[in-house]
Amino acid sequence: MNRKPFLLLVICMGFLTGCWDRVELNDISIVTGLAVDKGKEMKYKLTVEIVNASQFSKSQMGGEASPAITYSLEGNSVSELVHKMNIGITRRLIFSHTRVLYIGEEVAKEGVLEFLDYLDRSGQFRNDFNIVITQGEKAEVFTKITYPVQKVPSLKMHKQTQSFIEEWGGDPGVRLTDFISAVTSLGRNPVAAAIKLKGDPKKGSSSENNQSLDIESLVEMNGMAVFQDDKLVGFLDLTDTRNYYWTQELKNTSLSVPCAKQDEAKSRDQLFNDLRVTETYTQLKVDLKSGRPVLKVKITGETRIEATQCPDDITKIETYNKFEKQTNEFVANEIQKTIEKVQEEYGADIFGFGEVFNRQHHKEYKKVEKNWDEVFAQAEVEVESDLHLRRSGIRAKSFISEIPKQD
Repeated sequence: MNRKPFLLLVICMGFLTGCWDRVELNDISIVTGLAVDKGKEMKYKLTVEIVNASQFSKSQMGGEASPAITYSLEGNSVSELVHKMNIGITRRLIFSHTRVLYIGEEVAKEGVLEFLDYLDRSGQFRNDFNIVITQGEKAEVFTKITYPVQKVPSLKMHKQTQSFIEEWGGDPGVRLTDFISAVTSLGRNPVAAAIKLKGDPKKGSSSENNQSLDIESLVEMNGMAVFQDDKLVGFLDLTDTRNYYWTQELKNTSLSVPCAKQDEAKSRDQLFNDLRVTETYTQLKVDLKSGRPVLKVKITGETRIEATQCPDDITKIETYNKFEKQTNEFVANEIQKTIEKVQEEYGADIFGFGEVFNRQHHKEYKKVEKNWDEVFAQAEVEVESDLHLRRSGIRAKSFISEIPKQD
């Protein structure tokens, strides 16, 4: 057996080992959040949120120091500012663990492509961070609002959006590639989550806010930002955001469906069925009627009763059929109102009907491709809901129907 090739391979492997590109933890700072605002003297003001690792050691738990450190700098490009931060920060910044990109409302209205191009092109950022538009306060303020359970602001925000999507569906769940894909598509406009600050921002950035049971300041989800191309044109509230998400890939949500039509009872005296929606599926279609596009949405899925204020006997199949019909009418009406609201107020196809039209009727779409948003704003909308009511929790007959009625 010739051992020379084997020995040569072993020797070469010895030269290939080592830590030539090692990075010591003492030499880096981990960035968890970025905030982009309009600068006072220059184009942008960039704020970085850095984890204060010392606050998570056993010896420092419960201390008064901030769990995150922020530093701001103004410049004409985010790319320049990212590499210039060591003017005031000691260690090299690592951006691979960035969890949230906060964009100020002023900046969003002027356009976001200039710095999103850098984030997409750079190999330092992953695609799993949230894009949020801040309302009422500068974006940098949100990098300083602490929280008792998750003290690092951006980690709290990232976890909050995930939980909100899973429980109710009030966040569009947009990541960097989603936003860029929508911007570059002629059949869809981008969206992003919107957040607001409840309380005093000064108290929210104090050490007492992350230790108090009575939270002085809190970052809340506030619906969705609507863009036309890369510029912010307006906002949708939480209910409209959930309805938008229903046209995309909503998995779970909860509904309060009136037992009777609104004109049959005063709103304050209205009774409701509380339903949990699971396993939903959405289909978008665009049909042609007399040469004009008709936008169609079909929702299918399953629901279960979580609570009911309605006096109907839910042991009877007739009651299930009644509740199911009410639910489907309610859902279809809510989604239709949201689509028509976007058509009327913004004239921007954020739902992706243009992409569907292009796939299904390519020749016809090419005729209106360049002015699709105008066509979308005038198009007829049809929404069909086919949700099935399967279960009623761990109880059959409600005790509400058994309460004796007084004369």
